[in-house]
Amino acid sequence: MNGMPRKRKATGQLPFGDNLKSIMKERNLTLKEIGELAGVGISVVQSWIEKSAPHDLIAVSRLAEKLGVPFKKLLLGVSETVDAATSIGELYDENDLFEGLCKVSIKRLVKREK
Repeated sequence: MNGMPRKRKATGQLPFGDNLKSIMKERNLTLKEIGELAGVGISVVQSWIEKSAPHDLIAVSRLAEKLGVPFKKLLLGVSETVDAATSIGELYDENDLFEGLCKVSIKRLVKREK
């Protein structure tokens, strides 16, 4: 050994960059606008999008709050609870069960009176 510390292999990348990129595309936001919301420079936002792990979690928290997205969802891509910002695609995978005709009936559940 040469006394130099070994680099650790990344076990996985945070989905933060992809999540941010998706939100920017959906809401038509620029790097500058995201930087202003988070309180960071454009170069920081660019590094986030290029999948660098964010070092300033306070800035990520500020950004999540201003975007109206839960912090954990923005950073890790997981929702702790189902909320209005949770899409059906985040909760379920789609599978074709069958081909053919079917009839679907939907019933509204109403709370019982005591």
